[in-house]
Formats: sequence, C-alpha cells, structure tokens
Amino acid sequence: MNSPARLLIFGSCVSRDILNYPQAKTQLALVDYYARSSIASLGARPIEIPSTVQSISSKFQRKMVERDIRKDFLNDLAGLQFDLILIDLIDERFPVYVEPDGRICTLSIELSSSGFPGASDRGARIYSGSEEFWRLWEAGWSLLVNKLRCLGVIDRLRINEVFWSSRAENGVNFEPHYRDSQIDSANQFLGRMYQRISADIPSEQFLRFEDGLMTGSITHTWGISPFHYIDSYYHAAIQQLCAGALPKQEVTTSNKTGITCADYRIEKVVFEHEGDELVATVVSEPQESGQFAFYVFRNGERIHTQWYSTNPTLRIDIKAEPGLYRVLAFLLTPNGKKIKEFSNPVSL
Repeated sequence: MNSPARLLIFGSCVSRDILNYPQAKTQLALVDYYARSSIASLGARPIEIPSTVQSISSKFQRKMVERDIRKDFLNDLAGLQFDLILIDLIDERFPVYVEPDGRICTLSIELSSSGFPGASDRGARIYSGSEEFWRLWEAGWSLLVNKLRCLGVIDRLRINEVFWSSRAENGVNFEPHYRDSQIDSANQFLGRMYQRISADIPSEQFLRFEDGLMTGSITHTWGISPFHYIDSYYHAAIQQLCAGALPKQEVTTSNKTGITCADYRIEKVVFEHEGDELVATVVSEPQESGQFAFYVFRNGERIHTQWYSTNPTLRIDIKAEPGLYRVLAFLLTPNGKKIKEFSNPVSL
C-alpha cells in the first residue's frame, strides 16, 4: 500500500479543511500549514514583531501571525519535504501594512484584533483589490515562483482555484457580514490573480470546480461564510489532489537539481533625463528574473518610491523641477538576496 502524499499548504481553511475528511487521511499527510498571510507579504522585509502579538490567546493564531511577520515560508521551503504544495488565495482578502522602507505584514483579523494599529505615522494600510496591493502581490508571486523553480519543485505546486460563494445551500445570502457587492469585488480580484498565475503555471496544476460545489454550508464547523463550502467541494478537492500526486522524492536545493540561482549582480543603474521624465534602468546579470524597486532622491531627500516588480525601468514625471537627482535601485533575487546600487547623478 502506498504511503500518503505529503502535502504542504499555504493558504486558508478552504485547503486545510480538506484533510478533515476520512478519505483524505489515508491518502494525504499534512507537512505544515501556513495561514493568515498574503503573497504580497512574502518577499518583503519583516517588520518588528509588535508586543501586541503576545495578546493573541490562541497559540495557532499567534504562530501564524508571527510566521507572516518573520517571512518564514520562503525561508522554510528548502528544508521541508513535500510531494505537493497547495496554495489558495482566500486570505488575499486581508489588507497589508506597509512601512516606507518596504517592510510589510498581513493585517489579518488576528493581528488587527491584537491592537496593532495597521495605519500610523510609520506605515499605511493597503487594501486588497487596490492597484498598490496588486503591485505588491505580483512581486511576491514572482518571487515565490522563482524560489520554487530554484528548488526544482515548481511541478509540485497546485493552485486551489476557489471563489467566494454568493449563496448558502439554503438559498440565503451572507448579509450583513458579507454584501453581494463585496463578494463580487473579491471574486473579480481573485480572477485577476488566477489569470496572472496561469502565465507561469500550466492548467493541469490547477484544482478547478463547478460553481455549485463552491456553495456555502449551513453546517460548517467554522460557521456560515462565503468560503466555508459544502462537503461535495472537499470530496472533489481530495480526488483532484490525489490524482495529481507525484512520486515521492526529496526536495533538493538548486545546486543538486541543475537549476542554478545565479550569482546575481547589478552591473550599473543608467539614469537619464528625457523630456519631462527621468528614466532609470537597471542593467543586471542575469536579466531573465528578479524583482526591482527604486528610490528617487532630489537634493538628498527621497521624493518617490516604486515598489518591487519585474520591470527593471523606472519612469517619473518631474516637470523639470530644479535639483540634483539620483536613484537607488534594488534587486531582489529569487533566493531572497537583496542587492542595491546608486545611479549616476542627474542635475536639472
């Protein structure tokens, strides 16, 4: 008899609760479960763990919050042994807290309830669905994909493509806790994220379900919610996971798989004045991957920040305001190393 497939989860209860069913327990074994964390938070610098976290009474909830703040998931990946890694995006509903220097954490219900402000003189709350959230999320996603490729385990990834339900099985909606407009907005943003993921991950690595399976259960362990589904969803998820399980082999780092995380470096940062724009371009090795961010300084004072993305070029309209301009560029490599380099100065 084959031993259970080892399953690593980064996501929410829609994935974790799959293992509560008897047929899953004989076929799937949970390696670890990382929750209450947005992909937008993954590749950022950690904030300092606030003292309010200690007020979270649940050990599980406190652990999940601390893991997100410390960015444990990417650091732990190389040491975890798994056959499948299942990711869902339900926890992308939470906003993220962003400090000016790029430190980020997920503003989960647990962290917010602890008394953590989420918006202060030091940082700002960025809401899910906004364009700023999208830029942070896409940067985190690209970093995660590159990490999985470096480890040689990208084929073990499974995307649990689930959406918020608009109705429970008895036909009622989820108001007043969740408005129909809120559900529609969340599902539109989920669809955008799944479409972006599909640019990197083939269709056969997605778990997809008929709409009727993503119906809210009125008897769910965690209560009635747009993402607490009827039993049929969990049965279908088990079937798809087990059908796609890979033969067991150890997770190996890149130097053993032949997939190398190259010796990344910034060759130079070219900074030029073009009309009413200043344009900075990072010339790096290798050029095919990595995330780029920029600080723009005028007379030594930072006036603009561009968050991490795959775009190695910055364009900023400065309307020819006089001053001495310079750019500090950042390169975030797939293995989490951060490299920075100043550009040449431009005087207007």
